Amino acid sequence: MLDIIFKNNQPQAAKAGGAMLNSCVSLGRIGLPVFFISEYAGDNVGKIIDSFLIDNGVGTTYVDHFKEGKTKLALAFLNERNDASYTFYQDYPERG
Repeated sequence: MLDIIFKNNQPQAAKAGGAMLNSCVSLGRIGLPVFFISEYAGDNVGKIIDSFLIDNGVGTTYVDHFKEGKTKLALAFLNERNDASYTFYQDYPERG
């Protein structure tokens, strides 16, 4: 998913996120061979995530880039202590 981070109701950053993705990036950054196994759309948001993974040494060979639907977004709203509350948006294709 892509995290869009808000502070004082203003967008501050957009970053690829999720626990497994973050773990893969940590391994890729220290030079270990790692592949991300997941699914997200082949849309512009998905391309941002692909680029981030590749730039950090993570293979995307096993990512399913679905053609219908959109990549999941998480809006993270930070309070004055930088604690986040989240709203999620997803539009996955129907399974047959």
